[in-house]
Formats: sequence, structure tokens, C-alpha cells
Amino acid sequence: MHQNADHPSQPTLWDDTSAAAAQTKARTPARTTSHRNRETAEASDLWTIDEVASYLGVPKQTVYCWRTSGYGPAGFRVGKHLRWRASTVISWTIELERQR
Repeated sequence: MHQNADHPSQPTLWDDTSAAAAQTKARTPARTTSHRNRETAEASDLWTIDEVASYLGVPKQTVYCWRTSGYGPAGFRVGKHLRWRASTVISWTIELERQR
């Protein structure tokens, strides 16, 4: 059987038009700031390694290496998890721009 995703009768995974799905999406807040626009990041938001790497446009391993060498935005542990304040990461990038 051949499935053609371009055919109008072929349902897609993301094309759920039911009212229940729309209500669920409307009341479910975004879990992380990576889905938000950078300008709307709150100063108190805590970012994961994925969000920091995404914001800076570098691989996660680069952020880990920076951390062990003392370079990069200062992060901290919450239990066993690494976190960064959004304001710390953003101010670190601003400081890099000033140094140029």
C-alpha cells in the first residue's frame, strides 16, 4: 500500500482539527523557553543545557567544555541537573559584544 502525504485525504500527524485538541493546545503552556521568542525570555527563567546551546548557536558539548574551563555563562546545579538563568546567559553575550 502506497501512502501519499500530499494527497488531501491522507491525514497527517499534525493536522488534528478536533475541538478537543485545540482546547488542549490552548491551555497547555510551553514547557521550556526554547519554544518562545528570545525577546520574551524572563530574567528568572532557568534554562537547560539544550536551551543555552540553542540560544548561543553552539553544540551542547561546547557549553560543557566552557563550563569545565571556567569560560562561558555561569551555571549552577539543581540537584544533579545543570541550569542557567536566562538573564545570566543574555548578559554574558552582551558583555562579549562590548569587548569587541
